Amino acid sequence: MNKLPRENFDPEQALLTGARRVFGEFGGVNQSIHPSTTFTTMDPEIMSSMFNGSLSQKGCHLYGRHFHPNNLQLGAQVAAMENTQAAYPVASGMAAISTVLNQILEPGSHIIASQDVYGGTYAYLNNVLRAKEIEVSFVDPCDLELIAAEVAENTKAIFVELMSNPLLKICDLEAISQIAGDDIQLIVDNTFCPLTFTPANLGADIVIYSGTKFLNGMSDFVSGIICCSSDFLTDLMDLQSGQLMLGGPVLDPKSCFQLQLYLQTLPTRIREHSYRSLVIAGELASKRSFKIIHPGLESSDEFAPAHRQCNKAFAMGGMMAIDLETYENARKFVMTLQDSGWAFNAVSLGYFHSLVSISGSSTSSEIDMETQAISNLSPGLVRVSVGFMGNIDRQIAGFEQALAAI
Repeated sequence: MNKLPRENFDPEQALLTGARRVFGEFGGVNQSIHPSTTFTTMDPEIMSSMFNGSLSQKGCHLYGRHFHPNNLQLGAQVAAMENTQAAYPVASGMAAISTVLNQILEPGSHIIASQDVYGGTYAYLNNVLRAKEIEVSFVDPCDLELIAAEVAENTKAIFVELMSNPLLKICDLEAISQIAGDDIQLIVDNTFCPLTFTPANLGADIVIYSGTKFLNGMSDFVSGIICCSSDFLTDLMDLQSGQLMLGGPVLDPKSCFQLQLYLQTLPTRIREHSYRSLVIAGELASKRSFKIIHPGLESSDEFAPAHRQCNKAFAMGGMMAIDLETYENARKFVMTLQDSGWAFNAVSLGYFHSLVSISGSSTSSEIDMETQAISNLSPGLVRVSVGFMGNIDRQIAGFEQALAAI
C-alpha cells in the first residue's frame, strides 16, 4: 500500500478499511486459519519466479517459513494501521529487533541507540552486536546534539523507543529523522504506544512492535511485527541473504489469526487504557508523595513533545511509572497492590488487568548499574501498565492505599 499524508491519516479508520478484508473459506466474517506448511503452485514457472524473488504472484504461496495466508493478511492490516507499505509478523518482539538489525548491520558498521530501552534490547545491542564487531553508541534519546555528534561514515542505523521503557521519555522523532537523513535507517520501537503515535508519519523508516503487549491485549501468546517499506521487506525475504527467509522467525498461522482478531478491539482498548492511566497518574501526582511519571501530565517534561507528535484521539497511552526511590518502598507498594487484587506483579504490558514490576531489578536488569544511574533509573522505579478492570474510583483508591502502605 502507499503511504497517506500525515494530515489525512486516521489510524483507526486505516485499521478498519485500509487493507482488503479477507473472509473465511465459506464466507465467515473471520478469515480461515491456514495451517499448511507448504503450498501448491499450478505451474512450475510460478514456483521458479517465487524462488527468484517475486512476491507479486497474487494468491500463491510457497512455504510456511517464507509466508502464508494468515501472515500476509495480518501484515496488511498492521501496515495500514501504521501507514507503512508493508508489515510482517514474527515470533516475538526480540525476533523483530534482531531480524531488522541483522539485515542492516555488518561487522565494521555503526549504530546509534537510545540508552533508555528495554533491557533485552540493550543486552542484544551491547553484547550480541558488539561481539560481531559492530560499533554501538548509547545516547540520551532526547539529546539531539549528542545524537548528531555520534553520526559517522559507517553509521547505518539509529534505534530509539518513541516512548522509552521504563522512564516514558518521548524523543523528538521528526528531529531525529532529519539527523538520519536518507542514508541512515531510523528504527523505532513503538511497543508502548500503538495508535497513540504513528512513527512512520514522523520520519521512521522501520517500526517494530512486540505484538505480545497492547496489540494482543490478552497476554496469551508471544509475537512481533516489522513495519517497513516494500523494498526492505523484499530484502528481508531474499533467498540468499534475507534474515526473514534464512532466520525463520515467521509467526505461525493460528497466532496470526488470533492477533488479527484482537487488533479489531485495539482502538477501544487503547482509549480506555489511556483514560485510566492519565486519571490515576493525575490523582497520585496531586498527593505529591512520590514522583509520578506520565507524559500526559502537563507538569511533565515529556508533555510538549508527546502532545506535538501524538494522535490526539488516543491520548498518551496506558503506561505510567512511579519513582518510589528505594527497592524496599517499591516492594511494599507492589505487594500491597497484588495482595489487594488491583495489580499483578508481572512483567509485560497491555493486559486488561494492571501489571506492575520494579524495572531496575526485572525488565531493565540487563542494563549495567552505571547506565541505569545515568538514565535516572532508580532502584525504586515501578513501571505500571494500567488495566481497565473494575470501577475507576476504586482502582484509584487501591493505588492510593498501596502508596500509603510505604
